[in-house]
Amino acid sequence: MPEINQETKGTEASDAYKGKRIVIDIDRCIDCRSCESACFYSHTSQQNLTHSVAQNIAEFPYHCRHCDEPVCLDACTRDAIERRDDGVVVRNKFRCIGCISCALACPFGAINQNIVRKVVSKCDLCISNLTDGDEPNCVSTCTSGALQFIPVDEIVGTEKWGARIMAKPGMHRI
Repeated sequence: MPEINQETKGTEASDAYKGKRIVIDIDRCIDCRSCESACFYSHTSQQNLTHSVAQNIAEFPYHCRHCDEPVCLDACTRDAIERRDDGVVVRNKFRCIGCISCALACPFGAINQNIVRKVVSKCDLCISNLTDGDEPNCVSTCTSGALQFIPVDEIVGTEKWGARIMAKPGMHRI
């Protein structure tokens, strides 16, 4: 059996997702909520994906932006949120006490304020999928192709994605 070097194990897969984010093309979203179902079932019946309504015109999911300087991290009183070296912002469910200060601090409304099992739920980009080289579950199950997992540099400065960035409900920038 060949020896596995623990330092290099998984580096190819981890490099593949660095700098990528989930984006949505709201023109393609058909509100089927397959992304919501995939998120729910892949996270042991915990809803990490939230939805928004754009002025009664459309409904669509919105995800954690995994910010470079996440304000949710600073707002967390129990150090339950951390930004990993690969840029993914994760919540430690064993440290979370469900105070929702992270959800209130998030300017994008991407952290679900509903308390499940005494913790808040937050998108983790399906980190186990990423380390295996796959996409987040919501992206891979999107039936219309509205959700995409692409590098940030393909998003920023392009006309297609520029108008698609949403803030908290009531603060839409469409």
